[in-house]
Amino acid sequence: MYMITLLIFYLATPALSYLIFWGEIPRLQLSAIHGLFLAFAFGLRFLLLLTGQMPVRNGYLALGYLLLIWISVIQIIWFPTISTQVGLEVFASTIAFTFINAWLVWLGGEALAYLIRQRRHLTWIALFVVYLGLVFVILDGIRRGFAFYGKPFFAFQNPVSLEVYNYLALADSLAIVGLLLLGISNRTFILYAVTLLFLLFTYSRTSFLLFLCVGLLLLSLRFRRRWKPQFMLALLVIAIIALLAFIAYLVLVEAGVRILESIDLVLERMSILFTGSDPSMQSRLELLRQGLRLLERHWLLGYFMGETVEAGKGAYIHNWLSFWLAYGIGPFVLSIWLLLSLIVKSWCQRKRNPLALIGFNLLVFVLLAVSFSRSYIWPYFWFGLSFGGAGLLSCRRRSI
Repeated sequence: MYMITLLIFYLATPALSYLIFWGEIPRLQLSAIHGLFLAFAFGLRFLLLLTGQMPVRNGYLALGYLLLIWISVIQIIWFPTISTQVGLEVFASTIAFTFINAWLVWLGGEALAYLIRQRRHLTWIALFVVYLGLVFVILDGIRRGFAFYGKPFFAFQNPVSLEVYNYLALADSLAIVGLLLLGISNRTFILYAVTLLFLLFTYSRTSFLLFLCVGLLLLSLRFRRRWKPQFMLALLVIAIIALLAFIAYLVLVEAGVRILESIDLVLERMSILFTGSDPSMQSRLELLRQGLRLLERHWLLGYFMGETVEAGKGAYIHNWLSFWLAYGIGPFVLSIWLLLSLIVKSWCQRKRNPLALIGFNLLVFVLLAVSFSRSYIWPYFWFGLSFGGAGLLSCRRRSI
């Protein structure tokens, strides 16, 4: 239960960070708190391993532990060099994601799969409380945005200090919690629609679009036997209407026609992905070109935080090639093999093992995220692997 509590705390961290950002609660060093709790989690996990209460029960989890230990050692080896070149503070801020958060969500994902198997209702309550907390801060952000700009726009920048809140963490956390709830909840359609609505306001296109697709995939796999042909036809019609409406919106925007100014700011961020005028995409392509040049020189052993040394903080490749650059060809190949193998194995077990079904969709979410947007510092990659691996432990058909 300790590791579950720690995971729940981590999933709720973006909500706490937002309240800290606006000064609603005292400023806390959340990364330091995570690190302190992680030290106890290591000890507890080792004790459970020694006593046989929570062994490493399959090869996927064993290889996952091996991979995490491998990259952790690489980070330790690079510490003297990189901390001198970029400064201890910058190095520590990266380690918070690549070491502390990676281990935290790995241990939490493994424990969560066990808890869902044993205590479904307790897990649902804990996740739903986190979900409500994340939704609350999004509503609070929309309220602040309306007060600042006169529009229902999520306020992620302080207009006085110009400090920017990390809205990506908030969106990722909401999407991951939403997928978990879709896998164990009975009120799935309402939950899916509500989550999509709030993700639209979080300003993260990756989280919104991936939840849109993967959430729909999860619903179709869960309820394919219950849906009547008429309902499937209705769903198809709704999807076509939504697609046509979005295309019409793009045409009207290109023609200079504004729909509703209050929602235009939100929809515009999504639509520019398809109009070729996205400055964020252009900057990421430039970072990709720079990263590939660096990767050519360090493809074998990697260059941890090399992009920070060469171009500054945040200049990493925004896909999983950044993992290759950071740790070398060995960890990169193992990470890809583990991810794809778990996806295949979860797919094969999805009909007789509900945990495998949830794990499959989480892994697909992770695969798409690291393919198009998220980098080696993204901790939810490890959550997907650990939950997916632990979800394969049951070979018997069980109900959750």
